[in-house]
Amino acid sequence: MSRQEFLQRLRDALTGEVPGNVVEENIRYYEEYIRGEVLKGSSEETVTAAIGDPRLIAKTIIEANENGKESSSTGSFYRSFTGADENIYEEPGQKRRGMHYIDLSKWYWKLLGIITIILFFFLTATIVTGIFSLLMPLMGPLLLIGLIYWFIRGLRR
Repeated sequence: MSRQEFLQRLRDALTGEVPGNVVEENIRYYEEYIRGEVLKGSSEETVTAAIGDPRLIAKTIIEANENGKESSSTGSFYRSFTGADENIYEEPGQKRRGMHYIDLSKWYWKLLGIITIILFFFLTATIVTGIFSLLMPLMGPLLLIGLIYWFIRGLRR
Protein backbone atom coordinates (compact mmCIF):
# COMPACT_ATOMS: atom_id res chain seq x y z
CA MET A 1 0.00 0.00 0.00
CA SER A 2 1.32 3.47 -0.82
CA ARG A 3 1.94 6.22 1.68
CA GLN A 4 -1.13 8.18 0.58
CA GLU A 5 -3.38 5.13 0.86
CA PHE A 6 -2.04 4.30 4.33
CA LEU A 7 -2.48 7.87 5.59
CA GLN A 8 -5.99 8.15 4.10
CA ARG A 9 -7.12 4.89 5.71
CA LEU A 10 -5.67 6.00 9.04
CA ARG A 11 -7.38 9.40 8.73
CA ASP A 12 -10.72 7.78 7.86
CA ALA A 13 -10.49 5.39 10.83
CA LEU A 14 -9.62 8.20 13.28
CA THR A 15 -12.01 10.90 12.06
CA GLY A 16 -14.95 11.27 14.42
CA GLU A 17 -13.37 9.00 17.05
CA VAL A 18 -10.71 11.36 18.43
CA PRO A 19 -10.29 15.16 18.37
CA GLY A 20 -9.00 16.72 15.17
CA ASN A 21 -5.65 17.71 16.67
CA VAL A 22 -4.99 14.07 17.63
CA VAL A 23 -5.82 12.98 14.07
CA GLU A 24 -3.49 15.55 12.53
CA GLU A 25 -0.71 14.82 15.02
CA ASN A 26 -0.76 11.10 14.22
CA ILE A 27 -1.07 11.64 10.46
CA ARG A 28 1.91 14.00 10.60
CA TYR A 29 3.90 11.48 12.69
CA TYR A 30 3.32 8.57 10.32
CA GLU A 31 3.90 10.73 7.26
CA GLU A 32 7.27 11.89 8.61
CA TYR A 33 8.16 8.34 9.64
CA ILE A 34 7.39 6.94 6.19
CA ARG A 35 9.31 9.74 4.45
CA GLY A 36 12.30 9.19 6.72
CA GLU A 37 12.38 5.46 5.98
CA VAL A 38 12.01 6.11 2.24
CA LEU A 39 14.99 8.49 2.42
CA LYS A 40 16.97 5.68 4.06
CA GLY A 41 16.31 3.52 1.01
CA SER A 42 13.13 1.53 1.74
CA SER A 43 10.09 1.58 -0.52
CA GLU A 44 6.78 3.05 0.66
CA GLU A 45 5.11 -0.34 0.36
CA THR A 46 7.74 -2.02 2.53
CA VAL A 47 7.50 0.66 5.20
CA THR A 48 3.69 0.66 5.33
CA ALA A 49 3.67 -3.14 5.47
CA ALA A 50 6.14 -3.05 8.38
CA ILE A 51 4.00 -0.50 10.24
CA GLY A 52 0.90 -2.64 9.97
CA ASP A 53 -2.81 -2.19 9.32
CA PRO A 54 -3.94 1.45 9.62
CA ARG A 55 -7.25 0.38 11.21
CA LEU A 56 -5.41 -1.51 13.97
CA ILE A 57 -3.18 1.51 14.57
CA ALA A 58 -6.28 3.74 14.67
CA LYS A 59 -7.90 1.43 17.22
CA THR A 60 -4.81 1.69 19.43
CA ILE A 61 -4.80 5.49 19.12
CA ILE A 62 -8.51 5.65 19.97
CA GLU A 63 -8.06 3.44 23.05
CA ALA A 64 -5.07 5.46 24.20
CA ASN A 65 -7.05 8.67 23.76
CA GLU A 66 -9.97 7.26 25.77
CA ASN A 67 -7.64 6.08 28.55
CA GLY A 68 -6.09 9.53 28.62
CA LYS A 69 -9.50 11.13 29.09
CA GLU A 70 -10.42 8.73 31.92
CA SER A 71 -7.23 9.24 33.87
CA SER A 72 -7.34 13.01 33.49
CA SER A 73 -10.91 13.18 34.75
CA THR A 74 -10.08 11.20 37.91
CA GLY A 75 -7.05 13.36 38.67
CA SER A 76 -4.71 10.40 39.06
CA PHE A 77 -2.12 11.52 36.58
CA TYR A 78 1.15 13.36 36.96
CA ARG A 79 2.14 16.42 35.04
CA SER A 80 5.76 16.91 34.16
CA PHE A 81 7.35 20.31 34.01
CA THR A 82 10.78 20.30 32.48
CA GLY A 83 13.09 23.21 33.05
CA ALA A 84 16.68 23.68 31.97
CA ASP A 85 18.11 21.77 34.92
CA GLU A 86 15.21 20.16 36.74
CA ASN A 87 12.18 17.93 36.41
CA ILE A 88 9.22 18.33 38.77
CA TYR A 89 6.43 15.78 39.01
CA GLU A 90 3.26 16.93 40.73
CA GLU A 91 -0.15 15.48 41.32
CA PRO A 92 -2.91 18.08 40.95
CA GLY A 93 -4.43 19.30 44.18
CA GLN A 94 -1.44 18.46 46.36
CA LYS A 95 1.22 20.66 47.87
CA ARG A 96 4.21 21.29 45.70
CA ARG A 97 6.60 18.41 45.98
CA GLY A 98 9.00 17.09 43.45
CA MET A 99 12.24 15.59 42.43
CA HIS A 100 14.92 18.00 41.36
CA TYR A 101 17.76 16.94 39.14
CA ILE A 102 20.83 19.08 38.69
CA ASP A 103 22.73 18.32 35.53
CA LEU A 104 26.39 18.29 36.58
CA SER A 105 27.62 17.74 33.03
CA LYS A 106 27.20 21.41 32.13
CA TRP A 107 30.39 23.44 31.62
CA TYR A 108 29.73 25.82 34.51
CA TRP A 109 29.38 22.93 37.00
CA LYS A 110 32.69 21.52 35.79
CA LEU A 111 34.28 24.95 36.18
CA LEU A 112 32.86 25.25 39.70
CA GLY A 113 34.29 21.81 40.57
CA ILE A 114 37.76 22.77 39.29
CA ILE A 115 37.68 26.06 41.21
CA THR A 116 36.58 24.22 44.37
CA ILE A 117 39.49 21.76 44.07
CA ILE A 118 41.98 24.61 43.51
CA LEU A 119 40.60 26.49 46.53
CA PHE A 120 40.87 23.33 48.65
CA PHE A 121 44.55 22.89 47.78
CA PHE A 122 45.20 26.60 48.31
CA LEU A 123 43.55 26.47 51.74
CA THR A 124 45.54 23.36 52.69
CA ALA A 125 48.82 24.98 51.58
CA THR A 126 47.95 28.13 53.53
CA ILE A 127 47.29 26.16 56.72
CA VAL A 128 50.51 24.13 56.38
CA THR A 129 52.65 27.20 55.69
CA GLY A 130 50.94 29.01 58.58
CA ILE A 131 51.87 26.21 60.95
CA PHE A 132 55.47 26.25 59.71
CA SER A 133 55.65 30.03 60.04
CA LEU A 134 54.48 29.72 63.66
CA LEU A 135 56.99 26.97 64.43
CA MET A 136 59.99 28.55 62.67
CA PRO A 137 60.83 31.03 65.46
CA LEU A 138 60.81 28.10 67.88
CA MET A 139 62.90 25.82 65.64
CA GLY A 140 66.18 27.69 66.26
CA PRO A 141 66.07 27.44 70.06
CA LEU A 142 64.73 23.85 69.89
CA LEU A 143 67.57 22.81 67.58
CA LEU A 144 70.10 24.54 69.88
CA ILE A 145 68.67 22.72 72.94
CA GLY A 146 68.74 19.42 71.04
CA LEU A 147 72.35 20.00 69.99
CA ILE A 148 73.41 20.84 73.57
CA TYR A 149 71.60 17.74 74.87
CA TRP A 150 73.31 15.56 72.25
CA PHE A 151 76.70 17.07 73.07
CA ILE A 152 76.27 16.60 76.85
CA ARG A 153 75.01 13.06 76.38
CA GLY A 154 78.01 12.32 74.19
CA LEU A 155 80.48 13.54 76.86
CA ARG A 156 79.02 11.23 79.52
CA ARG A 157 79.88 8.14 77.53
